[in-house]
Amino acid sequence: MPRAPDAIARFDLFPKLGDDFARRTAAGGALSVVGLMCIVMLFIAQIGELTRTTTTHDLIVDDVPIGSEVKMRVHVDVTLRAMHCEQVSLDVMDVTGENHLDVDAHEVRKQRIDATGKPIPMTSEKVEVNAKTEVKAKEPSEEVVVRACGDCYGAREDGACCNDCDAVREAYRSKGWALPDLRKVTQCTEEFDTAAMLNTHREGCRFTGHIDVNRVAGNFHIAPGKSFNSIHGQHVHDLSPFAGLERYDFSHKIHKISFGEEFPGVVNPLGHVSRAQDGQHRAGVYQYRLSVVPSRYRYIGLNARTVESNDYSVTDHYRGFDHTKDGGSLPGIFFFYDLSPLRMEYEERRMGLLQFLANVAAIIGGVSAVMGIVDGAVYRGQRALKEKVDLGKQG
Repeated sequence: MPRAPDAIARFDLFPKLGDDFARRTAAGGALSVVGLMCIVMLFIAQIGELTRTTTTHDLIVDDVPIGSEVKMRVHVDVTLRAMHCEQVSLDVMDVTGENHLDVDAHEVRKQRIDATGKPIPMTSEKVEVNAKTEVKAKEPSEEVVVRACGDCYGAREDGACCNDCDAVREAYRSKGWALPDLRKVTQCTEEFDTAAMLNTHREGCRFTGHIDVNRVAGNFHIAPGKSFNSIHGQHVHDLSPFAGLERYDFSHKIHKISFGEEFPGVVNPLGHVSRAQDGQHRAGVYQYRLSVVPSRYRYIGLNARTVESNDYSVTDHYRGFDHTKDGGSLPGIFFFYDLSPLRMEYEERRMGLLQFLANVAAIIGGVSAVMGIVDGAVYRGQRALKEKVDLGKQG
């Protein structure tokens, strides 16, 4: 009965040859050096793959329903080259009926720029204008300013007061009346700067900031005049202060329009897009239609986190017109957006340690096997050639 070691030895897949039967050749040595160099280079490449991060992507149905309470942040950075900041306003609205008029707060900032594009320091903020003031002597050494009741010009019941320009607008809106020439309304006279409304100094305006909107179809636009919603639910811009303005020039540069937080590889099609209004028309309307695709990006490693963001594609259209003849058209820049029911999933991945070890083993084994085959073929060729030479000498 064979011993246990002898029984196990029968399964040896690597039979050994004695030193007397082994022969080393110069060709074998050269191939061994080449094989070792290949193994080293492939090993270094595998180390690079181990540390490299790749991104996979997949398209799935969005698991966040459209219309949910989750807000979508829109980053805006747009420069108007020839419209004064006092001439234009930024409005946001969506299909649910939610409107944000004249957005100019902490989220979005308007910066005046000169004709060369340099920022102009802001000298003052919006000032509330009262209708009338009366001075009443309280003591010989003191004066107290008492606010009088401002006239609503028939748009309110007797005794109602309109103490600033916005109150007059609201009174007319609630009545469904067309706004008068606000430059002739006492409460509005100090609000209007004729030089600014006619942009005599050819200033521009840059909008920067972000807007939080509902996850439904909607639009945001930059257009002239104060905006308000009429009693019939229509969105109206008051263009009365621009009487005498010959041209609405909405030439612009879009530095950035993005939806949500940025992530590696994201592309903003409207980044650094520039448009110049042609000289043939006195006014024009630019329309950008954006198809927004929700995206989710998963980071790995020490900074592992998930970013909810959006990609988008865009088509644009421009129409020029004469505002003195086509009074029903509103000039401006309009961004219409709609959300896709699909979602793009991005995920970072790295090679695992087990896969790395498997690849290294495959490299060593594969290179050794290939070099062994080549060495065997070279050795047999050399022997065959030598035998032919020896036979030739004997003959």
